Amino acid sequence: MWGIVNINVQLAGQKSRRRGLGLGGRQRRMRQRSAGFTIVELMVVLGIFGVLLVVGVPGFQNTLKNNRMASEMSSLRSSLGNARSEAMARRMPVRLCESANGTACSTSDAWTSGYIAYADEDDDNVLDAGEDVFMVQRIDLPDDVSLVFRNASNAVTRSTRFSSRGDSLGDFGHFVICDDRGETQARGLALTAAGSARSLIDEDDPEDDIVNIPGGDDVSCP
Repeated sequence: MWGIVNINVQLAGQKSRRRGLGLGGRQRRMRQRSAGFTIVELMVVLGIFGVLLVVGVPGFQNTLKNNRMASEMSSLRSSLGNARSEAMARRMPVRLCESANGTACSTSDAWTSGYIAYADEDDDNVLDAGEDVFMVQRIDLPDDVSLVFRNASNAVTRSTRFSSRGDSLGDFGHFVICDDRGETQARGLALTAAGSARSLIDEDDPEDDIVNIPGGDDVSCP
């Protein structure tokens, strides 16, 4: 009787060990199969990555360029407002001009290096010795970006002026910033005769995705 029981226990133990060995083997094989990618899986992943790269990079670059131009227009608008406020506070003309070095007005007909504002005490459109330069704005734009100011006659102009009353009579116009994408992505600011600044918008009906300067014409890029 006890011999039969011992034999049955031994047989049960052997079966249990075989089941354990079988389970462990299957687990090891599963781990081995899941340890890496197959060639097909790798090719699928690389294909998806390539599609995302082709689709996503141009869109990301456009976003960066749009943000850069929007930032410059926002900074310029703020600078125009500060110059106007300073003219009224000082009760004297203030001139905003392009400047490459932050100490003198430039003659390059481009604002991409920066601009300054100064109190033009004798109202002669010249930064004389002793006149206060109270604002210096430096800009570092890529070579494919242009920033210009055009007067009411649409002529490129190197400066604008605010009177002691805050108006820009005789010196109003519009600023336009462009990059290598051309007119459809250009942005601008209109400086009114009253001295206020507003963003240029597409006023055409139907719209042509190009903002309009005061008077209704589309902006033009260099």
